[in-house]
Amino acid sequence: MNTVLLEIDQMFGLPAHALLVHGAVVLVPLAAVAFIIVGLKESWRRAYYLPVTLTAVSGGVFAFLAQQSGEPLSESVRHAGKRVGEHPEQGDTALISAVVFAIACVAVYAFFLFEADIRSALRIKAWPHLPVSHNTLLYVITVPIAILAIFTMVAAGHS
Repeated sequence: MNTVLLEIDQMFGLPAHALLVHGAVVLVPLAAVAFIIVGLKESWRRAYYLPVTLTAVSGGVFAFLAQQSGEPLSESVRHAGKRVGEHPEQGDTALISAVVFAIACVAVYAFFLFEADIRSALRIKAWPHLPVSHNTLLYVITVPIAILAIFTMVAAGHS
């Protein structure tokens, strides 16, 4: 069983989980698809990496809040004698992938903005030569994480 850090039971007289989960279910896949599309062109990266990163972080926050509010709800459902199924475990997996995706987006955006500063701080005169830019490499590495975030969020929603 997970540790509940925040006791979020109700919002506006409704179970909080039912409201908060929609933030995660919408924002995480939206950010993941946007990340995949935006990364295709350098000019799009420059213009849209920040909004995509903020959307990914917001989705991760909503996934955390949904998980925290889901724990008390699942206990209530179990006490009522109903079966919860695999949804809590699927939700935990979705939370992890949403947070990893958000962290990856922040890392890609930070590298995009501060590549020269990072290189200077690490005392690296030049990065190793690659057939693609280092930013493109980070994008390619992050795309599978984005896809995983979409699939785990969908799996949790359908469990």
